[in-house]
Amino acid sequence: MYFDSNVAIDWLILLLLIATPLRCDGLQRFADSQEQEGLVEQEDDLTTHWLEDQQMPQRISSREKNNREKALAKLQEVFGLPDRASKHHHQVPPQFMTELYNTIAEPNGLTRGRNPYNAKVVRSFIERDSSKPQFFFFNISGLDETEKVLEAELHLYRMRSSIKEKASTSPYYLVGEKITWGPPLAEKSTVHVYQVLEGQPLAVTDAHRLLNVHYVSAHDGPGWQVFNVREAVLDWVGDARPNLGLLVRATTLFGESAHEHYARRDHHHNSKQPILVLFNDDGKSTPSVPTQVLEGNPKTNQYENSLDTSFEEYSDIPRDKRSIPLSSPHRYHRRSHVDDSSNSNSTRNGTRITTSPGKVNSTECSRENLYVDFSDIGWNSWIISPLGYNAYHCKGECNLPLEPSQLPTNHATVQSIVHEMGLAPGVGKPCCVPTSLASITFLYFDDDDNVILKTYEDMVADICGCH
Repeated sequence: MYFDSNVAIDWLILLLLIATPLRCDGLQRFADSQEQEGLVEQEDDLTTHWLEDQQMPQRISSREKNNREKALAKLQEVFGLPDRASKHHHQVPPQFMTELYNTIAEPNGLTRGRNPYNAKVVRSFIERDSSKPQFFFFNISGLDETEKVLEAELHLYRMRSSIKEKASTSPYYLVGEKITWGPPLAEKSTVHVYQVLEGQPLAVTDAHRLLNVHYVSAHDGPGWQVFNVREAVLDWVGDARPNLGLLVRATTLFGESAHEHYARRDHHHNSKQPILVLFNDDGKSTPSVPTQVLEGNPKTNQYENSLDTSFEEYSDIPRDKRSIPLSSPHRYHRRSHVDDSSNSNSTRNGTRITTSPGKVNSTECSRENLYVDFSDIGWNSWIISPLGYNAYHCKGECNLPLEPSQLPTNHATVQSIVHEMGLAPGVGKPCCVPTSLASITFLYFDDDDNVILKTYEDMVADICGCH
């Protein structure tokens, strides 16, 4: 067979010409696919970055929320308060607690006087059972482990007496525990307070533990009666006896039953409801006298003189002379956010450093405002008073020469000289810091609608200086 090489070459060239477009098209498709994958990867990267940019505010918001929660938890720890959900309270605080707050604290919360019995915590417990006329029950669980009960009082608001006035020539009657000349014995009644004991019927009052006895007159109008029940509370707190409540029984001086009508929860205005008041030491801070007391504040001194060492004298003051009017039947009226006196630039014994418009050196160490608004942190639903307080902060420089108004310590003076002259490397200027701190008193609801008055030490930068 004859094989023509020229024809073979022609056929080979033809095949190459036919195959070449196919190969180039395949290469192009490969290149296009690679480019497409690159674009896809680029688009994926752009999409990823876009999604990250969109999620960034969420992450920042989440981080800020987490930081806020941690800060609030730390603030609650400082105040010794439990973690609580936002709860709106519509009850009116007991009259005694609002009066006590206004007696020992300024409108801005600054403590100006001592609590009765030098207590750091005053807790009022509302009654939990008003179904029986002579029976009173208060749940006192929830006390801090460090708290120590100093005194305990049962506060009852007397509405009226069933004793009828009768003409008599009886030469004496009892007022409190004193025998004096006056109206007849028939107009007097004796009020006994008992601690309910386990296994004893409520109807047999003498079977229970007698805690206190008061003598009242039919001439006495409506008002508060205060009974000391410390021994019963110590039993309950120390688990010596179970808390089964208190009994209150009234009789005439001749042993006949007498009905003393007391305001009860859910039957009368909340400000007049029975309360059990505990005066406690917090077990954390040392007793201190507010600065205003040391300075001879006339209003505080008047309170201190009436207080002495027993709160019974204070409780004898007619409450109509001490009562604070309630602006609303559902909420105790709270004052403005910042009291004028708290923002004044007046000095205390010439030592308080405050911001002054006429100050030559505006960078000098001074006390600046730092208002803490409880509504901003969600506490306004349960804090009764104050709405907030001015904590103040110290700001400014301590430059040489240190003035007496800057209250420099000897150490601060030496440090300032060493820094100014460069005598020792790394020694900075003295710092502008609080040299005196004041306490704040709060009145607030707990989770069980009980009202607590508590004094917190070292809450306000009272005076600033260079240390």
